[in-house]
Amino acid sequence: MSENNLTVWQRLSKTFGPNSLLKQDYPTFKFDKKELLRTTNRDEFEREKLQSQQTYYLTNQWAKVENNLYSQAIYYEPSRLSAQYDYESMEYTPEISAALDIYSEESTTTNEDGFILQIFSESKRIKSVLADLFNNALDINTNLPMWTRNTCKYGDNFVYLKLDPEKGIIGCQQLPTIEIERHEIGVSGRISQDISKEKDEDKKALHFTWKTRNMEFQSWEVAHFRLLGDDRKLPYGTSMLEKARRIWKQLLLCEDAMLI
Repeated sequence: MSENNLTVWQRLSKTFGPNSLLKQDYPTFKFDKKELLRTTNRDEFEREKLQSQQTYYLTNQWAKVENNLYSQAIYYEPSRLSAQYDYESMEYTPEISAALDIYSEESTTTNEDGFILQIFSESKRIKSVLADLFNNALDINTNLPMWTRNTCKYGDNFVYLKLDPEKGIIGCQQLPTIEIERHEIGVSGRISQDISKEKDEDKKALHFTWKTRNMEFQSWEVAHFRLLGDDRKLPYGTSMLEKARRIWKQLLLCEDAMLI
């Protein structure tokens, strides 16, 4: 299908998919057991034969790595949920709640004009469009401090972007962090039901799901803020409260023991 026949949403999926951003894709291996190698001399034949054997071996290695990563993501999901429920309870500790407020306030201080974001561009049109997007459509001055606090608290923050084919982003809505899952190539074995059905690789693009509502979002529908730090928690971020979880639980046990 030509580019002119694609809809706005199909072009967004093709442009903002993970393969387009990272310039990466599944490796394509053309070697087949039934393929005949035609060469001009024996040395070239041996080299092509060895290369084909190595390519076939790497194909199996890729499949094994992907399966192991998928199993790791499955086992990590319950621990991720328990950690997020701990973060929810930790906020009722005054010191931790105040620390999150400080993170939020210090990260989103306003300039002398009263704006959190300062837009620089040589084009007045680009500057006016971005100013309208951040200040009016997204209301950054109100939402960004809350997004920052939520990101520090959970390590992740998911924002749903309301899109219009002609006007672009016209609004946003906060999604519940605990109920959103991120699925991407190499980490999740699930296949997305992408809007564009032309190619199989389009069905494996990055997408998000809302577990309790049985809803699925494309990569360009959700803005995912995450604090990358611990690779064991990928594809999610690491909370600023993670290092204090154990001490917080010990404090609760000590307080309960003293009361008893």
